[in-house]
Amino acid sequence: MKMAGMNITFKHFPFHYFLDSMERLGINSIELWAGEPHLYVYRNILGNIRNIKKEIQKRNINIVCYTPEQCIYPYNIAAADSHWRNKSIDYFVENLYAALELDTKMMLITSGIGDFSLSDEESWKYASDSIYNLSKVAEREGLTLALEPLTKYESNLITDLNGLKRMIDEIQSPALKGMIDTVAMQLAGETPDDYFSALSEVCHFHLIDGDGQSDAHLGLDDGVLMWKEYLRSLQKHGYEGTCTLEIMGSNYYQNPQDAIMKSIKKIKELGILPS
Repeated sequence: MKMAGMNITFKHFPFHYFLDSMERLGINSIELWAGEPHLYVYRNILGNIRNIKKEIQKRNINIVCYTPEQCIYPYNIAAADSHWRNKSIDYFVENLYAALELDTKMMLITSGIGDFSLSDEESWKYASDSIYNLSKVAEREGLTLALEPLTKYESNLITDLNGLKRMIDEIQSPALKGMIDTVAMQLAGETPDDYFSALSEVCHFHLIDGDGQSDAHLGLDDGVLMWKEYLRSLQKHGYEGTCTLEIMGSNYYQNPQDAIMKSIKKIKELGILPS
């Protein structure tokens, strides 16, 4: 089991500051959030990729997952408007190739959000068609799509394990696999044991604390989630993937390195990571 930092916590700092922080903290795995100002596929993508690869290689850091911004920018694979939906699919395909250029084999996707004027089933069909098309590209290129349930505050489609499993079973692609986000999981009343029982594989894990009532992504022990039990469950099931500290929020953005450092220290106290 590996721990990873994520540059979304450092979005108000230059990308090299994030990498320097990871190096200082002894973290050699990262989840790369592809969003401004660090990396955006429609702005100087080739130059940015070359610079990022150079800086990462210099520090012997590994990108374990590539995560395009998909909750802020105007892209939505479940949109009813066909032009908007196709533009959104194109956006993810562009990011897929950016991920490959950065030598990572996993990209995170979500279901998007359905139009509230439509039935959930109609929106589900739009999301399913989009994910099917993305899965075919991922299959051809040898990349894994990590499908993440969002919270009920972020989407009306895949927000729990049942929805995740339904989509995976429907698409039937070896490239599409399920992952866990501890905030979405807790809000849905689920546990890691539920995921490992229902899915053939859990390919990725977002480890964050939460307040139990909202989609807040907090540092460990800043909330009420049973994150220690979650990690013990991963150990019990022999999880060999990565746990990303996806810490977000105004309380963390001014001093992101401190937020990551405190959470890593708490994990080491459990004896899960080297001290």
